[in-house]
Amino acid sequence: MFAEFAQPHTGPRASIHPHLVSGRELAVLMSKAHLILRSIQLKIGHDLLMQVFHKQLTLASSASQSSDFAHWHNLIISTAGLMKSIQTVSGKDLSHFMEQWVCRNGVPRFHVSFSYMRKKNYVELRLKQDLPRGYSKFVGPMTVVVQEFDGHFSHTIQVEDISTTHELPCHSKIRKSKKRKVPLSHGEEVDIDVSSLDMEVPVLWLRVDPEFQWLRQLSMEQPDTLWHSMLKYERDAVAQVEAIEALEEFPSSTSRDLLRESILNTQFYYKVRVQAAHSLAKLITDTASSGGSPGFLVSVFQKLYGSQAHLTIVRYNDFSDIAAYFVQKAIVQSVAGVRNMHNQCPKEVLSFLWDLFKYSDNQINKYSDGYYFSTLVDSLALTVTPKVAVVPTPLGLDVAKIPVAIMTSESQAILQEIVQGLNIEKVIPSYKHSITASCLAGLRVLQKNGHLPTDSSLFREYASKDNFVEVRLAALKALVDIVQAEHSEGDMNFLLDIVENDIPAVRLWVLQMLASNPPFTRKTESKLNTLTLVERMWSLICVKFSHDSRSRNAAVDVYSALYGRLTPTCLPQGLGIVIDLKEKVARSSLASPALSPKTLISATDDTRPKTISPTPPVSGLLQKELLNSTPSPVIPQIKMEPMDTSPGAAITSGGSTSTGSASVKSLSLKIPTSHLKRPLLPYTHEGGEFPTPSPELGPSGAPSEGSLSPYPSKHKKRKSEHKHKKKNKHKQKHKHRS
Repeated sequence: MFAEFAQPHTGPRASIHPHLVSGRELAVLMSKAHLILRSIQLKIGHDLLMQVFHKQLTLASSASQSSDFAHWHNLIISTAGLMKSIQTVSGKDLSHFMEQWVCRNGVPRFHVSFSYMRKKNYVELRLKQDLPRGYSKFVGPMTVVVQEFDGHFSHTIQVEDISTTHELPCHSKIRKSKKRKVPLSHGEEVDIDVSSLDMEVPVLWLRVDPEFQWLRQLSMEQPDTLWHSMLKYERDAVAQVEAIEALEEFPSSTSRDLLRESILNTQFYYKVRVQAAHSLAKLITDTASSGGSPGFLVSVFQKLYGSQAHLTIVRYNDFSDIAAYFVQKAIVQSVAGVRNMHNQCPKEVLSFLWDLFKYSDNQINKYSDGYYFSTLVDSLALTVTPKVAVVPTPLGLDVAKIPVAIMTSESQAILQEIVQGLNIEKVIPSYKHSITASCLAGLRVLQKNGHLPTDSSLFREYASKDNFVEVRLAALKALVDIVQAEHSEGDMNFLLDIVENDIPAVRLWVLQMLASNPPFTRKTESKLNTLTLVERMWSLICVKFSHDSRSRNAAVDVYSALYGRLTPTCLPQGLGIVIDLKEKVARSSLASPALSPKTLISATDDTRPKTISPTPPVSGLLQKELLNSTPSPVIPQIKMEPMDTSPGAAITSGGSTSTGSASVKSLSLKIPTSHLKRPLLPYTHEGGEFPTPSPELGPSGAPSEGSLSPYPSKHKKRKSEHKHKKKNKHKQKHKHRS
């Protein structure tokens, strides 16, 4: 039912079976189905929707206990049945809602702005819809909430066009006072200092569709002072996150101080504080040229988690407060992401991270610090930036070895910490070997940024079946990245071997990673684009995973990411013949219909490939079975030679060889493809012998009179029939006149 709710269609159709769609598409279908049910709940009410569900469950329970199969259809719920039940219980017609949100694809995208009209005391709201590909037009009611000095007021507007303007009346009067007691939407009254606000505008902030009644994408445009007020006084977590994301576009000291207060405020939801930490790091990076320093964010961490003896020393780990634990990890990662004006990691950041590694103590903590330590390793990897200058490798140095001598001091220290983490993990393993997984990811980051030579042998070792699953997935992720960057054929074959022979969870994850990060696409050239890869992918889809729907759909996603819906460019091209991929033998497309054709080039156009059939490439074993089971006809062995563009072409017969009872002739053809309108077909004489006369072709490319044509002569019969019809028609007209 959920999949049927989310499918885009224009008429009644069967529901999409989860086994017939890819994992990514199924996730989108389930998410959209959940949102549509929530929208229905907001339209008819929670109690009525519960009555609908209770009615459906009662019918299903009665049908399960009945022996009459006529009632068994109630065991399966459909979209039509559910909507009929909703209409019966609620009395509301939702046909327009279903037409807009279920029978169509895409979501609306709005751009909202407003201005205050002082003379008439109203807010002019401008709402514009963008309709690029993947988005749809919205028509219907929309809720707008305006927070004023005298309270919050809800308005309902009707959206009927792409661009609309609405007038929202204001209920507050302009009063020149520095502080006001303002009632908020959650019922609390707070004292707000309005001295920093525009005293001529009685609006604190504005929100569109705050309850998320519709599936939409919204971008709001309002002054930074209104975003400051929303973040500081609004208690809705979604509104606070929207304000934090909007403040990233207003780099100022006020925005920076407000984000700092949001991180320190323990009354805020922890995800709001986490988002504030990431936005503050971005704000510091944007203001690096004007004095932005990572020390501002480091001071926040020291105030929350620093020791009382000295703030630079972190206190003992205490993860009893789960919200403080997530905020602590977020601040560490945010500090590691700060960059200076040259897009390099400041030294203060590395000093801060080294202190965390040095003073981190988990002795009195009753919780494991495995994930926290892995976060520290991930933060070290975030500090790595691309190498400024590539130092040439000295002669005689094995590139497989780590060139520590030509590495920078920072990269050497990071590498030493990662290697130490790998060694300690072998003695004292963490939960799910999370530290090992982070260390492997850090090594790959060093390789990508040019601090280490690319070497996949270590990742192959950790990707073997002897290791823990989480460690294997981290190593396989690094291998997928290496294949995408280096186009390594050996690593690609290693990944496909794992897909073919490993456990279902691992092979599914590898296929999903390859689909998300394909080594090449149909628009790019790569040495991995070979016939062998095409054969292996089709073998996975049609043979290996024929019983495993999830893996098969993931393999289809990989094939689609690599080649799309077109014929792979690596397939060989022939002239009016079918090429056997495995045997590489030219065979006539008419003489061997059992073989599946790949690409056929017509004699009229020898440059554009024409797909004959969507049949996948046939494997070598299947081709041999087909050849053995099909009776061997008389097949002329065609030898392709350079074409002569002269008006004439010579046909000569070679010696004949006998294979069993079949007689095979060897021909050498020279065909002027620029003049032919259709490909020549092999002509067989009734006596089994091929004629030897050489026809002379006329200027138009057709055989001249008296020459031997490979096609039966029918044009003379058609001319005589046409003349006969004209004579009879003339006689009939003459009789009619008489």
